[in-house]
Amino acid sequence: MLVEDEALAIEMMRDYIDRRDELVLIGIASQMSEIQDILDQFTPSIIFLDFTVPPCESDGFHFGMLPPDANIIVVSAIPLAHFKGNLPKGDIYELPKPISFDSFNRCVNQVLDKLSGR
Repeated sequence: MLVEDEALAIEMMRDYIDRRDELVLIGIASQMSEIQDILDQFTPSIIFLDFTVPPCESDGFHFGMLPPDANIIVVSAIPLAHFKGNLPKGDIYELPKPISFDSFNRCVNQVLDKLSGR
């Protein structure tokens, strides 16, 4: 699952995800109000998360409500240490913007290794 509101970043992340055979993009949320709709239909094991998506009638949904068993890859220009909102409860990895395909692969490999028990 991808949570991102910038069109170019969505395009880039979609390309990076599509290059990895073991990843399937189940949904894109460009505002907070769309996240719960995706989570109602799917159980993502990895969530690529940008902290700066607009709330747009989120009905109280916040990042702390993301599934605790999901692996969260924070894809943001805001360092995790500077984020002041509710943090997700799952395992959190940082992938700072701007993102290269090499840095994307290193981070995804780390998550996939954890998921496979390596």
